Formats: sequence, structure tokens, C-alpha cells
Amino acid sequence: MIFDKCHQAAWQLKDPSNLAVTRILFGFLMAVDIHFERGFAEVDHRFGGFTQCHFPLFDFVKPLTFQWMCLVYLLMWLGACGIMVGYNFKLSCLSFIIPYWYILILDKTSWNNHSYLYGLLSILLLFSSANHYCSVDAWINPDIRNKPVPNWNYLLVKSQIFLLYFYAGVKKMDPEWLGGYSMKNLGGHWVFTPF
Repeated sequence: MIFDKCHQAAWQLKDPSNLAVTRILFGFLMAVDIHFERGFAEVDHRFGGFTQCHFPLFDFVKPLTFQWMCLVYLLMWLGACGIMVGYNFKLSCLSFIIPYWYILILDKTSWNNHSYLYGLLSILLLFSSANHYCSVDAWINPDIRNKPVPNWNYLLVKSQIFLLYFYAGVKKMDPEWLGGYSMKNLGGHWVFTPF
């Protein structure tokens, strides 16, 4: 039956190296992203004022004091570094996920599709076996070193990225994108100055 074939395909064992590359790149990019895009560089301005735009369903979630917010960012950064090197992988994922979603809920003004993607990918990595190759965990525990991973580890990540970019492509068929209005505003960003 089709269900049996899908089940067999999901549990088929695959080489863990590509998942490890995904883990390493994700951890590295998140460690860099925390400083700039997540706002660690401007935590005092971002969470020090009263003009914050909080998500309306989570009004009870309030920012901590400046010192505690710095610790939250530090915990998230340590989690990203732990993901990158594959050290205590599940705990590293949790120490990234919890502060990440907390900060995302606090600051509605910084939300975009990629913010959701990063949060969802970190959750998907938590349930994966991405620490079976090229990781500190694999070095410490030879039982998991280079151990094949079920194909569903790859399928979850691939499907999440496909869904994000598929719906982003569908969204770009509205008159605002087709008329070029969005690109005019986006083109004024400092990143595109050389172009």
C-alpha cells in the first residue's frame, strides 16, 4: 500500500553528513544573526523603551530588565554555538529555541518569513539526529558516530524550506510585488548600495 511505501521511505537510513552540514551552517549563521538581526547589539534600545509593539495574543509576555535580557541573548548565542559544534545537541537546541521564540514574541516589528523559518528549523533540528556526524557529541559517544539517520530527518527540513519559499513565491504574485513597489522600498536598504 501507499502508506507502507511512505513509511519505508521515511525510515530508510541515510548518510548523516548532509544533515551535519545543515546543523553547522545553521548554528554558525544563527550565532552571527543574534548580534545583528535579533538585536543583541542594540538590546538596551530595543527593550529599554515603552514604545514596543508586542504581539496582541501575548501581552502578558514582557521584556526582562536589561541585565536579564543580555543573559537571554547570551543563552541563545551559546545554544547556537552548541548547535554548530554539536555539543550536548538537544540541550543546545533548547537553549536556542526558548530565548529565540521569547524574543520573537516580544518584538513584533522584526518579524519576517525568515524569522519564522529560523525558529521552525531550530525546532526541527531538536527532533533530528544531526549530531551523528562531525560533532562533539559523536566524538564523546562513539555509538552515534557516523550512525545513519532516518530519511524523515531530511524530509522535515526539506518540506519546511519548500513550504516557506512556495508560499513566498505565491505571495509575490500580488499587484504590489508585480508592480515593483516592494523592490523600490527594499532597494533603498544599505545592503544593496553596491548594486
